[in-house]
Amino acid sequence: MNALQTVHDGVGIAAAGSVMVLAATFGLAAIAATFVILELAARAWWRSRKDYYVWRPFERTHMQLDRNALPTLEPLVRFEINAAGERGPELPADRTGLYRVLVAGGSAAEGYMLDQPSSWPGVLESRLREPAALQRLDARRVHVGNIARSLVPCETIVTMLERSLPRYEKLDLVLLMVGASDAVTWLEQRCPVPLPPARFGLDYMFDEHCERRFGWSPGSLALRTLASRLTRRSRAPRIRERTGAKLVELRERRRNAVRWIETTPDPAPMLERFEENLARMVELARARGARVVIVRQPWFDKELSDAEEAVMWNFCVGRPYVEKTTDYYPHPLVRRLLTLLDERAQRTAQRLGVEEFDLRGIVEPNLENYYDYLHFTPTGARKVADAVASVVLGRPR
Repeated sequence: MNALQTVHDGVGIAAAGSVMVLAATFGLAAIAATFVILELAARAWWRSRKDYYVWRPFERTHMQLDRNALPTLEPLVRFEINAAGERGPELPADRTGLYRVLVAGGSAAEGYMLDQPSSWPGVLESRLREPAALQRLDARRVHVGNIARSLVPCETIVTMLERSLPRYEKLDLVLLMVGASDAVTWLEQRCPVPLPPARFGLDYMFDEHCERRFGWSPGSLALRTLASRLTRRSRAPRIRERTGAKLVELRERRRNAVRWIETTPDPAPMLERFEENLARMVELARARGARVVIVRQPWFDKELSDAEEAVMWNFCVGRPYVEKTTDYYPHPLVRRLLTLLDERAQRTAQRLGVEEFDLRGIVEPNLENYYDYLHFTPTGARKVADAVASVVLGRPR
């Protein structure tokens, strides 16, 4: 009897264990199914938004510049993105009487190494918010958003505008500062003729976009992306130390170039593509009902002294920040190429009846205004902003 009871108890325990295993299995399966459903729903929601943001909304980075590499710039640089994916302040909740400005272009407009209020779009906003300026614009408030991005040629900027402009309910003014990135990209690729298509994909153009590909690894889930987006606004800024320190190495690399490239193929195909894409940018901005001004990009347009030459680092074959570069172009060659691009920008503006102006007579080529061949110091950025404000407000420069 005891033996039978023992067997009976054993069978009962085994049955109970099987039930528990089945319950646990079904529970895990239900959790997995729920997770998959939620993930697929998150992906569907993400794609349904049809949003393209050049900069990731609410991202904030505070950079401590390397004082040895960049002694003429401010020690702290804030790079802060608003809900619209622009570098700039948040838009006001009440947009009645809002005069909205959008800046597009390359690195000279992005102002990566300049504190946000010291970049020329930041200074421009403060100028246009002055009472006399608001009265001139017949506006109650002004907002300047910046979607310029380093190293993007005009062909890429066209795509950026095509995808991002439909989100804008109203744009009053679009400022375009373009050209140098087309030259830099062409030189980096060893001046190809014919030109290949633009090399940048959507993931480079837009930090956040609805065509993003998701996977099933933890870092590639749509749920993780959504959670990051929801918590980003409340997160502390990301801190980067010694930003710009690599410029010391890049300047040394240019000084010790293995080869100097003195000539290029005929740049006409590159110039023609630049002109076509600039015209397309103007067309896209006008289609949104915006006034368009081409801010012709200045550069260090002079023969350089030894001290000036020592801070230069760019214009080489390859991408200096991501690979070892040895072959460089002398500045007289670059100067001629940028002059040809500037002439095309002026000609395109005149052909299309678009406002344009030349900054070279306003931002003198010296180390007070530039910290390298193309990029402004805070002093240079103020001069750019003052000149742009004069044009926007219709005052003589």
